[in-house]
Amino acid sequence: MRRTTISLALAGVLALAVGVGVAWAAPADRTTSNAFWTWDPSGSAGVSTLVRTDAGLSATYQTEGLPPGQAITMWFIVVNNPEACNSSPCSIEDVLFNEAAQGDFLIGAGNVIGGSGVGNFGGSLKVGDISGSGFAEIGMPERAVGLLNPRGAEVHLALHSHGPALTGQTLKSQISSFTGGCAVFLGNQFGIADGPDAVPSQEGECSTIQASIHG
Repeated sequence: MRRTTISLALAGVLALAVGVGVAWAAPADRTTSNAFWTWDPSGSAGVSTLVRTDAGLSATYQTEGLPPGQAITMWFIVVNNPEACNSSPCSIEDVLFNEAAQGDFLIGAGNVIGGSGVGNFGGSLKVGDISGSGFAEIGMPERAVGLLNPRGAEVHLALHSHGPALTGQTLKSQISSFTGGCAVFLGNQFGIADGPDAVPSQEGECSTIQASIHG
C-alpha cells in the first residue's frame, strides 16, 4: 500500500513537471505578408511567411519576375524597438541612424535565379547572433545588435540583387554578403531601387529590389 502511495505521488510530480514544461514552451507566432517591388509598396510580387519563437526567427519568401541569372540575397531587417521609430513602418533611416530603435540587417539566404525568374528563399536567425550583420560591411560594426526581441521586433525581409552571377569566390561573396560583387549601388542614396531602371543588369551593379514587412 505504501509503494502505491509513493508511486502515485511521483506520478503527480512528473505530471506537474510536464505541465510546467508545456507552459514554458510558448507556441510559435506565424504571419504571412505581401512581397512587393521597392518602388511600388501597393503592388504584389509574391508572399513571405515569418515564424517567431523565443529563440529566433525563420522565414520563407516566394516571388517571381526576378532577373534570370542574377545573384540575389535575402536579408532580415530587424527593428527590436519599433516604438522608437520615426515612422510606421520603420524606415531605413531608423535602422541605420536611430540607435534607440535597435535595428540591424542580417543575411538570411542567397541564391542564383534560374531562367524562370522565380525566387524561393528560406532562412533563420537566432537571438543574439550578430555574425551575419551587414553593419561591418558598411563600416559600422559597433552598430550590430542582432535579434534581441523575436516576438516584438518589426521585421522586413528584403531581396538584394548583386547583378549577374559570376564565378568562384566572387559568386560565393555575392550570395553570402551585402557588398559581394558590388562596384556601384543603383537607386536612392541607400541603394534601394526606386524604379525598374534601378534593377541591376550589368556586372558590378547592386540594389535592394523587393521587400516584405511583418509588423
